[in-house]
Amino acid sequence: MRNGSEGTGGKGGNEFKYVRRDFGPLPIKLNHLTIFLNFQKHGVEAVNTLDITAIEGLEEIRLDAKELDILSVKLCTSVNDVEGSALSYDYKKEADKLIVYLPERVEPGERFYIRTDTRSVPSDNILEGIYTDATPEGAPQQYMSQCQQWGFQRIMPVFDDCTAKCTMRTTIEADASYTHLISNGNIDRVLNPDGRPVPKAGDPSRQVITFDNPIPMSTYIFLVCVGTWEVLEDEVTYPSGRKVRLEYLVPSGSINDARIPMDILKESVLWIERTQGYEYTFDTYRTICMTKSNFGGMENLGNTTIVTDAAMITEHTLDAMILYAHAVIVHEFEHNQCGSETTMETPFDVWLNEAYTVDVERQFMEEHFDPSFMRLREIDSVRAPLVGPLAIEDAGHYGRIVREGFNEPDELIDGVTYVKAAEVIRMLRLIIGQESFKAAKTLYFERYHLGNANNDQFFDCFKEVSGRSFEQFKREWLYRVGYPKVTATTEYDPGARTCKISFKQEKVEGARPFQLPIELALVDSSGCDMEATAQVFILDKPEDELIIENLAEAPAVVSINRDASFYGTFTLTGLDTDALISQIRLDPNTCNRVDAMRKLTDRVRVALLENPRLKVIDIEGVGGEWLKLYGEILGESKLSPALKSYFLRIEESPVDRRYSTWYQELVVARESMARAVNSSYRAELLAEFEASKLASVRAAGPGAGPGAGIEERLYRNVLLELIAIDDTDESHAFVIENFNSATTATEQVAALGVLNRSSSKMRRGILDTVYSDWHGHLSGYANYLRVVSGGTCDDVFDMIEEEKRRESFDINQPTWNRALFMPMAMNNRKVWTDRGIEWVADTVIELAPINGTIAGRLLSTFQHVRGLKPALGKKVVAALERIVKEVSVEASLSINGQAKAYLG
Repeated sequence: MRNGSEGTGGKGGNEFKYVRRDFGPLPIKLNHLTIFLNFQKHGVEAVNTLDITAIEGLEEIRLDAKELDILSVKLCTSVNDVEGSALSYDYKKEADKLIVYLPERVEPGERFYIRTDTRSVPSDNILEGIYTDATPEGAPQQYMSQCQQWGFQRIMPVFDDCTAKCTMRTTIEADASYTHLISNGNIDRVLNPDGRPVPKAGDPSRQVITFDNPIPMSTYIFLVCVGTWEVLEDEVTYPSGRKVRLEYLVPSGSINDARIPMDILKESVLWIERTQGYEYTFDTYRTICMTKSNFGGMENLGNTTIVTDAAMITEHTLDAMILYAHAVIVHEFEHNQCGSETTMETPFDVWLNEAYTVDVERQFMEEHFDPSFMRLREIDSVRAPLVGPLAIEDAGHYGRIVREGFNEPDELIDGVTYVKAAEVIRMLRLIIGQESFKAAKTLYFERYHLGNANNDQFFDCFKEVSGRSFEQFKREWLYRVGYPKVTATTEYDPGARTCKISFKQEKVEGARPFQLPIELALVDSSGCDMEATAQVFILDKPEDELIIENLAEAPAVVSINRDASFYGTFTLTGLDTDALISQIRLDPNTCNRVDAMRKLTDRVRVALLENPRLKVIDIEGVGGEWLKLYGEILGESKLSPALKSYFLRIEESPVDRRYSTWYQELVVARESMARAVNSSYRAELLAEFEASKLASVRAAGPGAGPGAGIEERLYRNVLLELIAIDDTDESHAFVIENFNSATTATEQVAALGVLNRSSSKMRRGILDTVYSDWHGHLSGYANYLRVVSGGTCDDVFDMIEEEKRRESFDINQPTWNRALFMPMAMNNRKVWTDRGIEWVADTVIELAPINGTIAGRLLSTFQHVRGLKPALGKKVVAALERIVKEVSVEASLSINGQAKAYLG
């Protein structure tokens, strides 16, 4: 935010506290910070000397300072001036500003030094600045820091702005019992020759360490943490011969749980150099386990903090978290280049940091796992019913990648920034081609190395390399809520031997068409692409057509929007059931085959939504055909287990988004389809389940990597849901037997989840035993809480309240909050009941002052209030009105504003 601004967005009738005009050039250049942090029982004292050069004439400076005790402010002659002269200041706490009055006017170009001495008190639940983290038994209090976006000002006064990049020298003093005191940069080997803290002179109960950071960095990636960890050490050697030391800091006794993550890290460091051309700058890179965070990981230039639940792979780690561990480790390491060394100009450019880094992460995942499986997972994240960007945009309140404004910066960390924006980067590559994309991104990182960049500067690099204008692309994709809804028709002319494809974008009043890449090909009757037909067609008009000539035969399938080549929805009109089945059988593009199956399944789903009394087999023109095809796929031996799981998974979320808010009816429709499959193919389901178990045993043989068996377990989870849908004693016994014989956390949690959605008399007793066995482990307890919240029996809300009252549950622990509360937001059977709606409102109101980030995600349950059927919508409106009334602007501006936005 521009120095001197206090946020103007809320003025003049604007609904946001901060808008783009609040962020402009600073009147100073921040050269260097010399920091001393003293961790004491009563708080953290921070002495900071700011080395400043004036850009404008100055009589005062305005520093960002939030909830600090100001002990002194002095003008110094240099960084070494230990005395200094006291300055007058005015601390406007309500505006989070420390106004420092200079003794005389400072002219442009003059250099001066301001030293502040302040104290902060770490919080248990405000996970910004320095805060308390879980502490090992017998150790002094553990402290972590989180400075994105404005956490640094909770530690000491500063120009807390992305463009205030500077070098830093940080000295930390703390209790001698800590194993580690950590900050950014390299350890000063003169003062700390062994790379370890040294005893404080005259006081051996204290220890001191100093870090030098010669790389200019923004304050939001500053890190300081003191704590007790064990460390797994390793190193990598670059092709240049340079070595980098790797440290993985884990809770006591957990070294073995970090060995697989360390292997992932080593591979990530070398892979980034090989594929992205980036060689890490410092001599040591640390990964630090943190127990409390609203985010999975946080880059801090030279140090990455990752939540313990994701940073280690234990007996309680789910397959989804194994995949996430691969993703978050490479993601946070790439941030050393994209984010730390080349930095967004303002929070409105945060997508540049995150979307590009997600794109790199996706490339890594596609190289290390089945690419089709990974792309299907990415498409799932686009379509996710609660926090996916399509769902967010369907609600009509949010969806711009570059926001109009915000009330709290955490609002920017969502599916729009991480998923939609990553799809924009992917589309950009498809439009200009891989080689031009690589050249443009290289130019970008070279031009803005150690500096800042904004959206226009990023696209200017791509224009310079490709010769293309990106004004239309940039305008529609970055500054607009909504997504393209594209339809197409095809026409084959046997006489001319041509195939005409006519495209049309749905018109939106007052909006221009999107520019988007459509990857396509024509497919012959043997399931192969027809020669010279595979291409990327750029649609940038409301309507356009493509004519493919010189065809030897009529295409059996027209494969359009391959791998979901653009963000949005696509429909090839005029396809009957037989045509969809042909695409499912013949299209060589995996994602399009799965999409065709989803659309066929959706025709059954919609028929059941419109007439719930129908039986699947009786749905004219599709029901019987769908069931028959389902059986064929179930028996298909050539399909990978991951692909089979995507074909056979019956979701509640519809493809036809007109029905996306029919939540209660969608539950019934899914169960009707699952029961039809169960009654038709129960023996086959059971046989496939057992065959998959044997395949998992083979996959887990000698030399198997951490991802071994993931696809088979995904497939079995789909089968288990279908087997148990009849809710009989036989199925209960099958589920319990598989829980007892499970060898992985994924299998255990899947079986428990199914059991907790059943009428089994053994349900509660087994869950009680699981609690006793798992609650002492961070990840195990989180898994148990997810199972509880995903239950569909009448006692589910009572069970949630019982968990909240247990001594083992800490409402200040984000991992457990997410685990206990967020599954209910997607539990459509229970959350849309009267008690469910009341529970969401009560929980949001309770959480808002404790953890606004999780409260906001839970509040997203109500984002489609205007699309609900009238009776249900009326109840949700009343709940939102209660949230607005009970969560004041003062208590949580973000939650209050979010609820008001949903109310319209």
